Amino acid sequence: MDIRFLIAQINGKPPEGFVRPAVLETGLPECRILKRCRNKVAIKRDGTPARACERCLARRAASCRRRRKALSAEGGCRRCAYRSRLEGDFLCARCREDRDAERAQKRQDAVDAAAIDEFAAKPDQAHNPSNLDCGISPWNRKKSRPEPSAGYWSPLPDPDPAEQGWRWSLMNGRLHHRY
Repeated sequence: MDIRFLIAQINGKPPEGFVRPAVLETGLPECRILKRCRNKVAIKRDGTPARACERCLARRAASCRRRRKALSAEGGCRRCAYRSRLEGDFLCARCREDRDAERAQKRQDAVDAAAIDEFAAKPDQAHNPSNLDCGISPWNRKKSRPEPSAGYWSPLPDPDPAEQGWRWSLMNGRLHHRY
């Protein structure tokens, strides 16, 4: 695969100089929204055919706008128009949270862009290396490994039979066997 096409696939845009194949008007299907509509379907921006013709798409968009306007006039949220507004507000709780999240993301993007611009505006400086650049720090110094004691190598003592009451069956006083 060509690297230009791979980059274009990642970006979601066609590469420079790419010509879309022509979609012929005769090969397009008919509009599927209304049974009586016999127009050919519209072509989307990316060149693929839509499901409806231009007139039906415009009519449906106008209908949605009218419905949303009527619902928001009846007390619905101005953003989604379906849920009821908060007291003394023009948005519902979900749309308010979404809007606050979008604003916070825009603020963070602006702060990040300002930091990048500030960094790019600085002249190139020679970096003064320190011990931390070499990986030397009081926290990652070479520590001696602990030596295992004699108790580590010695075998465990035999268990005390008095502490193994769980092995004796309460039913018949015999040793408990699994099988």
